[in-house]
Amino acid sequence: MAGNRFDDDDDWVGEPPEGHHTRDQAKPEFWRMQRPPEVIAFAFVIVVIILVIVLVLR
Repeated sequence: MAGNRFDDDDDWVGEPPEGHHTRDQAKPEFWRMQRPPEVIAFAFVIVVIILVIVLVLR
């Protein structure tokens, strides 16, 4: 398939499209402040349980 525009993806070289951040531009505190997915999932389950209890007691 010579017309496929994705043919040359494997031999692509150069700077990635998103760019390159040097160490002084990086913000590691941003990633430290992120909540792990497990904490978010646990909070969601707790909210659902509370919602079910409230609906059952009505």
